[in-house]
Amino acid sequence: MTSPHVGADVAQATIAFCGPTAATVNNTPAALRAYLGTLPADAHLVCEATGRHHYALQQTCAALARPLTVLNPAHARAFARSLGKLEKTDTLDAALLRRFGRERQPAATPPPAPERQALLDLLMVRTALVADLADHRRRDSLLVPAASRELRALIRVLRTRQHAVERQLSAWLETAGAAWQDRVQTLCLACGVGVLSALQLCAYLPELGACNRREIAKLAGLAPLSWDSGKLHGVRRIQHGRAPARRVLYQCAVVAARWNDTLRPHYQQLRARGLPTKKADVAVARKLLVYLNALLRPSGPGGT
Repeated sequence: MTSPHVGADVAQATIAFCGPTAATVNNTPAALRAYLGTLPADAHLVCEATGRHHYALQQTCAALARPLTVLNPAHARAFARSLGKLEKTDTLDAALLRRFGRERQPAATPPPAPERQALLDLLMVRTALVADLADHRRRDSLLVPAASRELRALIRVLRTRQHAVERQLSAWLETAGAAWQDRVQTLCLACGVGVLSALQLCAYLPELGACNRREIAKLAGLAPLSWDSGKLHGVRRIQHGRAPARRVLYQCAVVAARWNDTLRPHYQQLRARGLPTKKADVAVARKLLVYLNALLRPSGPGGT
């Protein structure tokens, strides 16, 4: 007999549950703990990834040893459309998530390590600072001198805060433990990958080293997807995947295409065949990702 499934539609302030006990509860650890206590011991919860709002549910389930599956929202929406369900409310979404769990029997999602959560938070702040700096630098040339001086003062403040966050990232790495340090050092063996890039890859692609080459390329959104039908052979394009990881890999690939002794010839061959620069860099990014994945596999780069 399978475990009873419970659908959980997560919002910022509340979570709507559909299961043996249906309810809408506050999205706080105390309220969630009280609700989970009313469910059968073998209940399996299913929710969608929401950025940050599902973290309280994920942490509470981990503390109570309750299985929880965190779905890609695109998969849940596609499942709803396959059933002809175009409406969207909290109650309907919770019921659909429960049905998804019953019919698909998804595996439980491992809870994130607390160290990774701290790393993700620091990287989020740094990403926001870098984006603000880039925006302000673009505006600078458009301003009159008096306004430009004020903007440059703001840029200096933001750059100081960026350096402070990067020092915190270095401190995080020093205290994160041997396993994290080994992963970062191993990734840095590849020319084109620095410590900051390695930290971002560890945070955004924790599956590195646990997937095969095709799976990891799809996770990062660097796998060229087929688009064929009958006599039509469409152009293969990269789509979907994790944009933050893909951006980091692209930046690493731009460096590797110029300085990595293994990837530079591959890049030059692609350019000689007429491939545009950006497409050649994307191809190098995928090749670099496959190599990094192999580096972290237990069997090493020679593994399959």
